[in-house]
Amino acid sequence: MIFLWYGKTVNIFERLLKKDGKRFELRSIIWLSFTIIAATATFLMGISFYYRFSKETERTILEGNSAVIEQVGYNFGVHIRNMMKVSDSLYYSVIKDNDIENIFNSESLKVIYDINKDYIESIELFSYDGNLLECIPTGRAKENVNIKNEPWYKSTITGEENVQFGMPIISKTLKSVSGEYTRVIPMSRVVQMNEDGKSVKGILLINLKYSSIQDLLSDSLYGDDSYFYLTDSEGNIIYHPMQQLMETGNSKEEYIDLRSMQDGFFIDKSDGTEKEVFITTVGYTGWKIVSVTEGDGIALNTFKNKLFIAFLIMFFLSAIVILNLYISKKVTEPLKELEKGVKEIEDGNLDAKINADGFYEVWSLSRTVSNMEETLKQLMADIVTEHEAKRESDLMVLQNQINPHFLYNTLDIIVWMIENEKSDNAVKAVMALAKFFRISLSKGRNFITVEDEIEHVRSYLTIQEMRFKDRFKYTLSVDEEAKKLYTIKLVLQPIVENAVYHAMEFMDGDGEIIISAKKEGDDIVMTVKDNGCGMTEETVESIFKGDMVSSKKGSGVGIRNVHQRIQLVFGEKYGVFISSEPDEGTEVTVKMPAVTAEKLDKRGLK
Repeated sequence: MIFLWYGKTVNIFERLLKKDGKRFELRSIIWLSFTIIAATATFLMGISFYYRFSKETERTILEGNSAVIEQVGYNFGVHIRNMMKVSDSLYYSVIKDNDIENIFNSESLKVIYDINKDYIESIELFSYDGNLLECIPTGRAKENVNIKNEPWYKSTITGEENVQFGMPIISKTLKSVSGEYTRVIPMSRVVQMNEDGKSVKGILLINLKYSSIQDLLSDSLYGDDSYFYLTDSEGNIIYHPMQQLMETGNSKEEYIDLRSMQDGFFIDKSDGTEKEVFITTVGYTGWKIVSVTEGDGIALNTFKNKLFIAFLIMFFLSAIVILNLYISKKVTEPLKELEKGVKEIEDGNLDAKINADGFYEVWSLSRTVSNMEETLKQLMADIVTEHEAKRESDLMVLQNQINPHFLYNTLDIIVWMIENEKSDNAVKAVMALAKFFRISLSKGRNFITVEDEIEHVRSYLTIQEMRFKDRFKYTLSVDEEAKKLYTIKLVLQPIVENAVYHAMEFMDGDGEIIISAKKEGDDIVMTVKDNGCGMTEETVESIFKGDMVSSKKGSGVGIRNVHQRIQLVFGEKYGVFISSEPDEGTEVTVKMPAVTAEKLDKRGLK
């Protein structure tokens, strides 16, 4: 039957997809198919669940919670009886008719405490008038403790039962170990003991750990809003899972008057909501364990119900999976083809072919992506061409800003040397000038070796040294490892020129310029250091802002020019960095990546 229905449905969808060659919208097909399937499945499952299991809910909760609370009540009663046996053992085996000084030296006492220390916080012995005589564990007792005003003390003195259980208290006789207050349940009794050969009364107090009560009442009930709480015979709360919130006023319990209530089950509607309540009384103490379940709880929880639900779910899922398998395949195959093509484009393959076919939206989107691919290829080609042209143009503009003022001054010096028959110096100056401009031109290349850059600076300083007549001296040094690396040309000369004209201007033979180049990690670092007058931070900032790019005395290229050229090629991580203090000199650092000839060829920068 299922396969017959499946076959008819498939044939209907095939006819819809191919009718008159028209491409139906994907949204319409998916909406129609999934609406029919979901509505049918929801209706059938809803009817089945309602009529089969609506009556099972209440019975399941009642039976389950009844069994749980009976077990909890039994466990709690066993725990109370065990603690009473501990009290009897202490009294009859250790304390009764025994001398006070011998009681807490008894090995039996220590053994009893060690065996039950998971449930007992402390064992304490008081005189009849309320003074603490001894306690175990030793060393935690507070001094000058008097318990006459404690409710459990009064009930012990006046009580008719041998063993008295009190309400939870914060222990006042023990020092805190963890820095937190210790909540305990006092279990006390009057005892007989010897003092100086005479029989005297005392009070034995066993502080039961409150946490053990929490553990006993931690069993889960059926229902999301189900819980236990514990009261004494008068209805006073001993334990509640939200006790801390209740004590701070952030929560409250609409308590039932339990004094007249018998053990068993009943429905409580006193606060306007329906609650299922179970009550069981703990023997001897008269305490009552109360379980509360709000709402409908959890239904469909038996094995037969689970099996029936599983069968229904599998039945409907099988029908849905078989039908949707065909539909989803028809829908997703064109989308997968389109996705594959788009991913190739995303990975950088702009020649990827997209031939997705199917519903109208997929077919139309495929054509749109193909057109976008062609447009993108053209735009990227235009951007690359434009960027390269702009980069070359910017570099040429920056490098061609050299002022002819330096050339004029140099030629003037040469003429003066010739006129004064200092031909050797004139020849030296001409050779230095020729070498200076040969390296400056570098056959139109933008990159030269670090060694050539240093030689370019050396030629420049040779000329300037003649001009300034030994007003300063200079030192050039370059590491062997750095000589064959490449740098953008003319990055040091503008910086050295700035040092000569500004830092050495007022020096009288004691000026010094130190130029160095070395490889540091993956970078090349070149520095120009002088002992001139230095600069303020404001002056340094103005250089990079462009307020001091040119100089009447220098070439006009300037430090900012060099900084721009480096960042234009290598990015903002690199450039020129200035460290200077007034009257302390200036150190200018040029930082670029260490570039070899092979890297230049790969990047097309050479």
